[in-house]
Amino acid sequence: MIKNQRNTKKTTFAHLSAAAMLTALAAGCQTDPNDVSFYAIRHSLTPELRGAVDTQDDADRHLAVTNNTNSRSLMDDLGRVFYTDHPSRLSPLPIVYTSGNPR
Repeated sequence: MIKNQRNTKKTTFAHLSAAAMLTALAAGCQTDPNDVSFYAIRHSLTPELRGAVDTQDDADRHLAVTNNTNSRSLMDDLGRVFYTDHPSRLSPLPIVYTSGNPR
């Protein structure tokens, strides 16, 4: 009978601990942006920075520029793959390149 009570207490404690952990995880950690206490400042000295030197806006801007450059480069690469970046050289007549880039 005593062993059964101990197992029940352990099981109940485990269930309550798991429920408390899940509740804490679901609630998350929300910080007050207007908190200027010593602990809040010491806890996060640079709350606006995403990395060592970039804010979230800087990181988003860098990502947008990179994606834009990559998509434009992809179109240039596809032009080279399918030979649509310059006129055909198979003509017996001289071909004028209108892109401005000498070949």
